[in-house]
Amino acid sequence: MGICIDIGHTVRDGQDPSVDVERYITRIFDIHTKDVDGATKDGKTVETGRGIIDIPKFIATLRKVKYSGKCSLEFEKEMKDNLPGIAESIGYFRGAMACGL
Repeated sequence: MGICIDIGHTVRDGQDPSVDVERYITRIFDIHTKDVDGATKDGKTVETGRGIIDIPKFIATLRKVKYSGKCSLEFEKEMKDNLPGIAESIGYFRGAMACGL
């Protein structure tokens, strides 16, 4: 049995997704990435890089633990026209990975 970590839900639950990845790496098979504007249950999805999640730290943790599973973007904002937010989020994540942040 494995875990799918959703880093937005993790932060809204008051946890650090980087710490959880290190703690549970042997059970993690899938990661849903997103960013949120608050560390409470009322935190809303925002474009990746505009919220409170330390994405560069998260990417560094994935590299540190040699994560090789799936990492998928979840974007739950502007559902009628979400393509611009999705493109921005993917661009930020890719840029952070390319910079080695």
